[in-house]
Amino acid sequence: MNRTTIYLGLSILTINILTSCSHYKSDSEIMSTDSHYATTEVASLSFIASDLKHHQIFTNNLNKCPAYTSPSQQTPLSNSYRDIISTCENNKFKCYQSCVENDAVACYLVALSLQEANYKLPAEQVFQRSCELGIASGCTNRAAGMLDYKKHLTTEQKKCIFSTFEKTCDWRDPWGCTMFADQLISEENTEPNYKKALNVLNYSCKHGDTDPACQSAKRLRKFINSKIKPD
Repeated sequence: MNRTTIYLGLSILTINILTSCSHYKSDSEIMSTDSHYATTEVASLSFIASDLKHHQIFTNNLNKCPAYTSPSQQTPLSNSYRDIISTCENNKFKCYQSCVENDAVACYLVALSLQEANYKLPAEQVFQRSCELGIASGCTNRAAGMLDYKKHLTTEQKKCIFSTFEKTCDWRDPWGCTMFADQLISEENTEPNYKKALNVLNYSCKHGDTDPACQSAKRLRKFINSKIKPD
């Protein structure tokens, strides 16, 4: 399955961050502002990617298993999470500072930004940190990142990936459930658990049919049904 950027548990990334303007701006002013913002964002992400090594919380954290280093319950979103989203949308460096200060949502959003900018390993480090702070999709993303190295995974790492998707599905993360179902019917399983896979896929569409996790779940369900022998 293709790795996909995913969302926070309550789909907070679907909220549009809109900035109202008190006066009309010309096209040239808008282009100048956009260019400055893009340059600043690129510089911020480059700094963040190189700065991770200076913080103990990110040191060697890719050796940790998301399933075993995350809390028993996912972190509920605070009343200020909309403010955090707005900050992270407009200032990547401030967002990163909040992450270093253990803001779970900020860490997840920083990881997404690094991923989108193709800072692969730094993104994985920050996804892992967001997972440790209780963000379900951070754990799912980190386990999905481990699958990028599928040919080189040890038995223990494979168990870790399975356990992580199982845990985030228990937390009702839609992509977690889709990925867990895929693990349950993996070709590496001598006895694919089609019945359980179909059951967990019921939780993949809580954000609607158009959600990518749901669309992948529907394709997987169709595949499973083609494999099940009629009674």
